Amino acid sequence: MTLAPRPAAILRGTSNWGQGYPAILTAFARLAKALDANGLKPAGKPLAVLIETRDDGFTFEAMAPLDAAPAGKSELEPDIRIGATPAGKAYKFQHRSAYDDLDSTYEAITAFLDEKAMQAKDVIIEEYLTTPKDADDTTLEVDVYVFLKE
Repeated sequence: MTLAPRPAAILRGTSNWGQGYPAILTAFARLAKALDANGLKPAGKPLAVLIETRDDGFTFEAMAPLDAAPAGKSELEPDIRIGATPAGKAYKFQHRSAYDDLDSTYEAITAFLDEKAMQAKDVIIEEYLTTPKDADDTTLEVDVYVFLKE
């Protein structure tokens, strides 16, 4: 599929792997509070865009999609900027289990890409369709978008 860019409120964060889910949820909550304080409403589910992964953790951008960028604003708070969601050709994968099981989904994605001799870009989107209370809750639904190198 091809994803078009959408305006979004963006908050950058980092985390180790063990605290990843709480870090993402905290970022989503901060974005929701900033949107509310600025009279804005999200236009879609929250996104966690993985922009760097390391052995000890990862860097991400939490995003709240918007219908339109707010006029005359480049940021909502000093660390929450207005930008756009990633765009381009991507494969969509579904994760329907606990956050702690997300590694198995990524292993399946890697196997699929290897089998098809495709290479992924470093940017991956996780779209959180549900927000369970903790990383063990199996009601989590996340769509994972993997962008391909041309």
